[in-house]
Amino acid sequence: MAGDAGEQPRFTLTDDGDVLRLAWAAGVTIEASDVRETMAAVTAASPHGKRPLLVSIGLVDAISLEARHLLIEDTCSLRTGVVGVDEVGRVLTAFNYRSVTPSRFFTDESDAIAWLTGRADAGDTTSRASEEANPFCAQLEGGVAVVRWEHGVSVSTAAAEALVAGVAALAPGERPPMLALNNSMVSLTPGAFEVFAHRLSVSALAIVGAEGDSVIAAYYKQKHKPPYPTRFFGTAAEGRTWLLQGRARPGPQDSWPVRPPGR
Repeated sequence: MAGDAGEQPRFTLTDDGDVLRLAWAAGVTIEASDVRETMAAVTAASPHGKRPLLVSIGLVDAISLEARHLLIEDTCSLRTGVVGVDEVGRVLTAFNYRSVTPSRFFTDESDAIAWLTGRADAGDTTSRASEEANPFCAQLEGGVAVVRWEHGVSVSTAAAEALVAGVAALAPGERPPMLALNNSMVSLTPGAFEVFAHRLSVSALAIVGAEGDSVIAAYYKQKHKPPYPTRFFGTAAEGRTWLLQGRARPGPQDSWPVRPPGR
């Protein structure tokens, strides 16, 4: 079974009896429509009950925010073993730590199958090792609240609330401009977005990161409409200059091409 986009299959699903195998094509950006299609295919392939699912992400290019949210809530398999070729795959699927279905990441397929079939307790659980540790550091630098997120983090609502409190503690009674170094952030929970939009007390927000971070920033601005000017920059120097030169104010300059999740 395959999911097609034109002539090129986006994924293939095969039945090995005890385990279903889902393999994504190289260079694919997994969209919400892809997830819905694979969920339907997995369900149809298991008419007598849920079975373990082996997912090979190979050289997948990206996973959209909407697709991530659907994967987190997906319950079509008994458990899911994700196999990647390197650390990029681990970071790409880090959001899965909140998955409803038990999920683990592997770099070796045989280890994944052993775990899926109950023959071994292997792999890296996708749960965060310590929910108590905040995945960021924040400090006041020249009047700017600088927030550095851990690499490839998935921001929970609790982490968002901790950040809001941390920024408030940096400058009590003030609303400092904020420079957020996203550092290839993977995703944010809907609650985290709401916390930042309604409780973060800053005068302006400059978000800095790579292409994936720009999608998160655009989605945040378009969907949640934060009350403070918000812009995305490719470098910290650009973001800091915008914040300190008084250019952080609403207007035509306070925008960039918006590509919502799933597009």
